[in-house]
Amino acid sequence: MSLIGKNISYQIGNRLILEDISIEIKPGELHVLIGRNGAGKSTLFHILCGDTKLQSGKVHCNEEEIESIPKTELAKLRAVFSQDTQINFPIPSEQIIALGRYPHITDKLKNKEIVEACLDITSSTILKHQHYPTLSGGEKQKINFGRILAQVWETPPRYLFLDEPVSAQDIPNQYQTLNICRHMANKGYAVFMILHDLNLASQYADRVTLIDKGKLIQSGTAEEVLTTKNLEIAFGIKTKILKTNEINFIIPEIIGGPI
Repeated sequence: MSLIGKNISYQIGNRLILEDISIEIKPGELHVLIGRNGAGKSTLFHILCGDTKLQSGKVHCNEEEIESIPKTELAKLRAVFSQDTQINFPIPSEQIIALGRYPHITDKLKNKEIVEACLDITSSTILKHQHYPTLSGGEKQKINFGRILAQVWETPPRYLFLDEPVSAQDIPNQYQTLNICRHMANKGYAVFMILHDLNLASQYADRVTLIDKGKLIQSGTAEEVLTTKNLEIAFGIKTKILKTNEINFIIPEIIGGPI
């Protein structure tokens, strides 16, 4: 079982956003998608999770075309963390997490237990009664992460899609979120996320996919993909790779000129 995208292309007007991209998301892997702003990451992300309609190519989830899977069934298979989740009315944070249980036919007691567990896992119990719009950006990310954990709480394999899940979080919470994702992958879930921090990608990813201008540059292990050559192609910057304790740290070289 896996989620496979084949020969995906996508165009808006005369602009080609994605060109003939093939990619596989496997249960048991933490898979990170990287690329500069405007590379096509979010478009590819939303096509793969079934939120954006295909124009060209195919996406199969567990050998079934994703567009043929009923929305309720798809919601049981995969959960999506988006950058642009906006809720402006006063709803307690625990009810946001409880929304993740909506596709599942489970009793109120089990749902309550799952919500409490997700609050605990994400260190958000203190926020459970606080209205969602009053939370900080990082706290909102933690609550939304709890929501998708509640949604895929059933037996794996299931798929977690996360679009920049730690962009507003401080360093301890970034590591906590990614450690949970690592644990989920180890338990047999498929975790697919967009990250901008290349060093976090290097530390956590089983597989990295690098795209630039809508084209696939390379997909493989972090060591295979995050090379000085590939990073210069994709980001237009020169880097150095510092190897220590089996972890590669990516350090941009200082570029002259005004800042």
